Amino acid sequence: MDNFFSQPVGAAVLFLNSFHFGEFLPKLNRAARLVPDDVKGYASLVASTPNVGADNVEVAIRHLGEWADEAEQS
Repeated sequence: MDNFFSQPVGAAVLFLNSFHFGEFLPKLNRAARLVPDDVKGYASLVASTPNVGADNVEVAIRHLGEWADEAEQS
């Protein structure tokens, strides 16, 4: 699966979460609530990128956390 936009946001969270064994699950769940399309977008990008590693996904999760902060402040 490389397009998470047709799936529930939870599928994208689980996919991104699988790279870190739950370490960032609270941050991903918060982002899913506040910026769900961004979570789906990053999951889609990661899924379609060959040889993506946990470090790359961690950067994406960090960005999602920042965007969730911004959304919450708006």
